[in-house]
Amino acid sequence: MWVRAVYNEVILTESSWWFCPLKCRSHNKTYKGLEMSWRFPPRGWLKFNVCGVVFKDKAGGGGVLRDEDGVARALFSSKSESIGVALELYEGMGWATCCPLFIEVGSNVVFKWLSETESRLGKLHYFFAEIERRSYLSFRKAEHMGNEMAFALAIVGVKRSDTFKAWW
Repeated sequence: MWVRAVYNEVILTESSWWFCPLKCRSHNKTYKGLEMSWRFPPRGWLKFNVCGVVFKDKAGGGGVLRDEDGVARALFSSKSESIGVALELYEGMGWATCCPLFIEVGSNVVFKWLSETESRLGKLHYFFAEIERRSYLSFRKAEHMGNEMAFALAIVGVKRSDTFKAWW
């Protein structure tokens, strides 16, 4: 059971996860006096929150796909390439043909690469060309503290030897 394996690293209420998936729904809350918020996608859209982290010589990525009501529909944790894994999972589920997608990123640098072509690293041009050919895709910058679950999955991804993907 994946949730049990990472329970100490990712704070989840296990009973809520298994018995009431709606408890995975995001709501605004306060942490140390800061407002944490997750923004709903527009009606008819889905949203993938993705995050990548680097610790010394190791990297990890994670993401959570939510529907227009904020209900988690898929998640992943991997060693790297958060946006690539998110797109692979989304397209593999067959949703690319019926629902447009927002990908929300927490990194200012990555968001700048996505929104300003002249700021991209030369070695990543092929990757960005692949992203731009997808007409159903849009990007936005995550609100402060609005990408927490993706961040937790990215931290777990640093320690993983393979990619974990789940959807329902």
